[in-house]
Amino acid sequence: MSIKQKLVASVLWMTGAALFNNLSTLIVFVALARILTPTEFGIVAFAGIFIDFSRVLVLAGIPDALIQRPVWDDITASTAFWMNMTISVVLSLILVVVAAPLIATLYDETFGLVLATMAIILLVEGATTVHVAQLRREFRHKIIARRGIIANSIGGLLGVTLAFNGWGVWSIVISRLLASITTSAILLFSSSFRPKMTFSTAIFKELFLFSSPILSSQLLNQISAQTPSLLIGIFLGPFAIAQYRVGSRSLGLITSLAVMPIQSTSISALSRTAKTPGRLSQAYLRLTRICGLLTCPVLLGLAAVAPDFVLVLFGSQWSQAGHVLTAIAIIALPLTLGYFESPTLNAAGRSDLTFKTSLVASLTGVVAASLATPFGPVCVAAALTLRSHLTMPYSVGLVRQATGVTFHQAIQNILPSYACAATMAIIVAALRIGVFADMAEVMRLLICISAGALLYCLLMITFARTYLQTNLKDILNAIPKK
Repeated sequence: MSIKQKLVASVLWMTGAALFNNLSTLIVFVALARILTPTEFGIVAFAGIFIDFSRVLVLAGIPDALIQRPVWDDITASTAFWMNMTISVVLSLILVVVAAPLIATLYDETFGLVLATMAIILLVEGATTVHVAQLRREFRHKIIARRGIIANSIGGLLGVTLAFNGWGVWSIVISRLLASITTSAILLFSSSFRPKMTFSTAIFKELFLFSSPILSSQLLNQISAQTPSLLIGIFLGPFAIAQYRVGSRSLGLITSLAVMPIQSTSISALSRTAKTPGRLSQAYLRLTRICGLLTCPVLLGLAAVAPDFVLVLFGSQWSQAGHVLTAIAIIALPLTLGYFESPTLNAAGRSDLTFKTSLVASLTGVVAASLATPFGPVCVAAALTLRSHLTMPYSVGLVRQATGVTFHQAIQNILPSYACAATMAIIVAALRIGVFADMAEVMRLLICISAGALLYCLLMITFARTYLQTNLKDILNAIPKK
């Protein structure tokens, strides 16, 4: 099976898993949102900021370093394993002994207990980081997909059961812990790697030199991603952060289905095309073009129906989250290009450029969120979307340094999808606000989604037929016959 076919097979497995996981996560998310209060959601979301940031330090860019290496060897893998375990133990102790008691005193006692308990996740995930890297490197995404399905099913079912029986914030905490433990147990049995009691200083330096720019960029990405929630939580409280996180989380569920499966498998394929001149740029353009065919209509269509979408799924107490979702979902253009930016730069061996784009995104994100926080979570979402569009030319310019793809080529590559999707979204929004304004929310949402899907297809067939045929041909040619 060729690399392209392995990539597509992996994408299909990850897409199938993403479909199941997103649907199951959405069901659990909706159930918990209707059972728990926004304040309870906000406490766990606030603690999750510290866990998500610490998780980046636990990974330390090691998986990308292992995947990128031409040959897998146990000495290198064992060295990476003990690096990850040391970092995870140190960070867990810091959160439990220092951060949790301090924040419990300054903020909320329940928050301190939640943070200390969730620190266990760092230990569990740190023990399987190398195992995941080996599976990804070997295109064994089928196993990763299966473990995600099992873990999400068990954790989600338990979380809803506990919430229904009055466990409050602990229903979410225990659910996440169980999902993490289940995932790690499956990975340990699925991977052939077993850590040895060995540690190479020379390999440590080699891994550190490669992964440190990646780690730095990932830390900057986390700062950019978590600063809005952190500022909202500190200055506006748990209720406001819950509204923001539900809106952004809804977008995350959609992008996990539309983009994440392709992105998670792309680095393995891109790394193998980087050696041949011109193939990396072709792979980048092909990935963004095919991805844009789906992400542009999904995200812009979601922006058009977001208030009804959130109201129908989560209830009237989350109405503000619907406007947050509208403001965030307009990010379709920079999001489509940005998702393959880091994998492409890392595959080209230009992790220094990955750091640069992350630095700019982080600094501008912090500034935008800081200026918008006093005006509420909706304004924060709008400010971040504007920032993404303004910094897009710079980010694509860095991709050009590594691949030769110009800004004009990158935009032209997805412009037909974006133009048709934007036209569709404007028409759907006008119908929702004007023609269907007095209709029941559920019926209005169903009609708008159906009309948007039909309209997008008609626009693509009418104005971008050749473009559509080219994309479909690429997809069909890459699918393995089996």
